[in-house]
Amino acid sequence: MTGGAPDAAARDALAFKAAVDARTAAVERLATAPYAPPWPDGVDPGRSGSGADFAIVALRVSADFYEDEDFEVHDTVLDAYETELWGVVHALDARWGAHRTVGLSVYADRHLAGEPVPPFYASLCELGYFGDLETWRVGGRLVAVGVGQPDAEEPVVLFGAVSGAPDPDPAD
Repeated sequence: MTGGAPDAAARDALAFKAAVDARTAAVERLATAPYAPPWPDGVDPGRSGSGADFAIVALRVSADFYEDEDFEVHDTVLDAYETELWGVVHALDARWGAHRTVGLSVYADRHLAGEPVPPFYASLCELGYFGDLETWRVGGRLVAVGVGQPDAEEPVVLFGAVSGAPDPDPAD
């Protein structure tokens, strides 16, 4: 690149940085926001949820994959969302310290078996967000980000979440 318009790689890098900065700012706002909607950064209320002491907010939602029979588009989109997620994680690590990964598989197994699950984790499962959460404790709240997808044809969702409940022990 020589003094003219940025090349495609530079534009892509700038777009990625802008997206990460926007999602990071959204999670920072969510860390102190009320649990009840509306959330200023939420993009899809149907893929978000809340309770007395938590909020789960869809920050970016892809198109669905009903026409993607070979999963080629799906895999590209999922990679892009996970890359953006890790950009947000690294930015929040710089602000709040190292994150902690919370696996949701034990909650998902219990939820699918009809067993009791704490409301925050039950809501994540009901939304179809069964993957890992990357979490921080900020001002007494659990702040989290993750990528979820209810099933193969449904959109991929990058979400932020916040909960005032104590961290439950999955072994309980």
